[in-house]
Amino acid sequence: MKKEIIVIGDVEMGAGTLTDDFISDKALSQLIIMLSKQEQPLDLIMNGDTFDFLKCPHFGKEGKKTFPRHITEQISLDKLNLMYKAHTRVFKAWKKFVKKKQHYIIFIIGNHDQDLIYKRVQEQLRVLLGRKQNILFKFRYRQQGVHVEHGHQYDLVSRMNFDKLFLSYKGISILNFSWVSFSLIGDFLALKEQHPFLERVKPWPALFSLYDLIVKKLSFHSIVFILKSLLYYPFRYYSDPTYTLPRTLLREIYYRIKNFDWEVEDIIASFKKSKHPHLRRNKLYVFGHVHKKYVEENTDWTILQPDTWRDEYFLEQNSRTLKSKKKNYVQIKIDDLSEVTWQINTWPIIRSTFHFEDVIKDELTFLNLAAKEEGYTFPQFTTPDQ
Repeated sequence: MKKEIIVIGDVEMGAGTLTDDFISDKALSQLIIMLSKQEQPLDLIMNGDTFDFLKCPHFGKEGKKTFPRHITEQISLDKLNLMYKAHTRVFKAWKKFVKKKQHYIIFIIGNHDQDLIYKRVQEQLRVLLGRKQNILFKFRYRQQGVHVEHGHQYDLVSRMNFDKLFLSYKGISILNFSWVSFSLIGDFLALKEQHPFLERVKPWPALFSLYDLIVKKLSFHSIVFILKSLLYYPFRYYSDPTYTLPRTLLREIYYRIKNFDWEVEDIIASFKKSKHPHLRRNKLYVFGHVHKKYVEENTDWTILQPDTWRDEYFLEQNSRTLKSKKKNYVQIKIDDLSEVTWQINTWPIIRSTFHFEDVIKDELTFLNLAAKEEGYTFPQFTTPDQ
């Protein structure tokens, strides 16, 4: 049977606040609407971190903004509604796409949208998209020789514990995040709000070499955090399971802080090492998580990473210029003989080149300029200067 599969990864849409790095609503919705016009069977795979629940704030009854670490189902629902208000255009495009019975959206669960595990969150997303059918939630997709998953399970500090997806705290069920996710919520989001643009700049070694201030801040935060994790949190919050530091990660954490290594682990190498005897089971593997474009073709199999859809920039160290990264997606076609063909496509977006020195002087100005160039308007309830 002829079939098409589209894979889009690492969108990371948030609530339109300083911690939301997605501004390509116009481009992404145009792509989805274009796909919705096709008549043939089509699986649209949103390959993990579609929603950035991790960096999305929560507003309590009094309207106070917080980043809670004890994530209940209701908190996740509240965050989903914030993301819907901030990125309604994309939700409407998804809604149009699933109107056809032969079109499916598969939300792969990543480390930034682990909240999709909650059944009521899944139900609410189906309500927002106007369909009970055609919308699926999975940790991985496997069909007709195609294997798609986010990839965080091959990253030691980001992987989920499938045997214990939830924790009990004061009699309430909460999400059991990875250690690095709990650390992000607890200690590093304040730094992200201070430098909302710089976290989008890659590669980090180039950024660090040109900007000593961020190196000092990250070093200080890291050292304080690890000391607290070892000497303070276990005693101050002894009954709170979210403050438990896995001893198996101590060596890895120490290595990363000592070498100032903030890059995500090479998940492809980890995947191939763990699955080496079984790689021939599928013809094509597609991953996300690591925000880079990657292609590896073998006689029997191919591994792809299309890169991220969030707003990111490549820093050219010599010229000190920042160029917006391209927005890619994987197009897979399966013919009547189950032959699999693929290509990585780029959706055209015209963006200006920024100068690094200008950006570090006024990050908020360039945050708004980038959004304006992509036709994104920050929601009224959460403007980027709040």
